[in-house]
Amino acid sequence: MRKNVTRALFAALAILVAAPAFADGPGTAGPDVAAPPVRAAPVQPAPAQTQPQPTAEPAAAPAAGRSGLIPLNGDELTINVPNGFRLYSAEEAYAFLQRNSAAAPSGTVLGLLAPSNTDVRANNVWATVISYDAVGYVQAETASGLSDANLETQTRDARVSQNKPFEGFAVMPAFVGEGTPQVVWAERTAAPGGAQGKDFRHELKLLGRYGVATMTSIGSADQMPAIEAAAADMQNMLSFPAGRTHADFQAASDTVSAYSVPGLVTGVAAETQALAVTAGSGGEAQTAFGGLAGYFPWIALGVVVLAGVGYMMMRRRDDNDEDDEEEAAA
Repeated sequence: MRKNVTRALFAALAILVAAPAFADGPGTAGPDVAAPPVRAAPVQPAPAQTQPQPTAEPAAAPAAGRSGLIPLNGDELTINVPNGFRLYSAEEAYAFLQRNSAAAPSGTVLGLLAPSNTDVRANNVWATVISYDAVGYVQAETASGLSDANLETQTRDARVSQNKPFEGFAVMPAFVGEGTPQVVWAERTAAPGGAQGKDFRHELKLLGRYGVATMTSIGSADQMPAIEAAAADMQNMLSFPAGRTHADFQAASDTVSAYSVPGLVTGVAAETQALAVTAGSGGEAQTAFGGLAGYFPWIALGVVVLAGVGYMMMRRRDDNDEDDEEEAAA
């Protein structure tokens, strides 16, 4: 009996001790709702490293042009640029020629002339290259050769040898002898509407005492009216100083150019045309002496030999005469 009472006391004590373990603890019991799930705090992404933005290159400064009275090529030439035009450097002129795949004029390029409202670095503009070629005094009397019916054919043949495009004359060459003598013409350098764009080349050459100044205007065929209108103004801008004009020529001391006026158009020296005549069938160059130049050394040698033989014969005759005189005296 006592053993059972002891067991009952231990059981009651165990229940009293275990009950707090299953209780929610002190306080008012809340509704029977499951606790919200525990979520980890969102991880904030690290701020992206901003890449340094490339700084924009400053826009190229526009070409700097000048106006007014400007000496060129060491005072060999003078240009008076009015306010409606600008003269740019020789470097700008070469860049303009390169952009437009245009051949540079002969001689020394001195600058680029264009209307003042023109961006000479744009692709669709025309401009005028100023140059000077010290070829000597070109005789105005030779201008009569411009009336030769074969001038265009001669020019085309010359352009082939010069590796320059030529589609024909847009304006036939003409010579003006009053004031500063000058020759003017225009060429088509490509077929109309071609892909090259710049298919028109206007040439104005002014004759001086020691050489020729040239204004080469390059543009497209649809710009021809504007170029021709401006050429009338530009030809008065360029001049030779006193002592270097065409009228100052001194025949006793100055050099006459190998170029005639037609030669300025074709680009072929007159003396070259006179000495080298192309044969019609064989295509071989002949000299003005009809091909006898190769025999000149032999001819000269024959003359020397004949002179020597004649001299020896004269000496022998003189000796015989002296012998006869001695015998007669004896």
